[in-house]
Amino acid sequence: MARRTARQVQRGIWITRQVRARVNWTQGVRLRRLEYVLRPLLDAGLDADTIAAELHSWMLTWRPARPAEYIRALLAQQATSEHVVTMTDIAEGWDEQEASGALGVSRPDLVLDVMEGLAAGMAAYSAHQAEQGLDDLTDVDAAADMAAFLAAGVPA
Repeated sequence: MARRTARQVQRGIWITRQVRARVNWTQGVRLRRLEYVLRPLLDAGLDADTIAAELHSWMLTWRPARPAEYIRALLAQQATSEHVVTMTDIAEGWDEQEASGALGVSRPDLVLDVMEGLAAGMAAYSAHQAEQGLDDLTDVDAAADMAAFLAAGVPA
């Protein structure tokens, strides 16, 4: 862990003083102790407003007996869960850039088979509902929409 400069500590204390004034359940904590447990947020470059908003977002309806330890534990838990999500994404081969790209189909014939099956199922369901007097009361004809989509084809 890199040593903190005097300027970093001074800035951290200045921000922490503002946070402590805004979050009532932290007001009994010594300033240096609070600055120490808030370091993950301070090192991330968050300002007093953002840190206070984060602490308020925990929506405590009670006052922790040891607020500094509570903050430390919750920030550690958040860091662990973010690490688990990151590791899971890596393990599953998740690629955010690829996932946010345009939807492509590797087997258009399979997509058409599924869509045709859905259209047939919807037609059978609609017929069954009509037999029981439970007709669709909307003007939208889902089966016709599916047929129009199937006629247009699926881009490869």
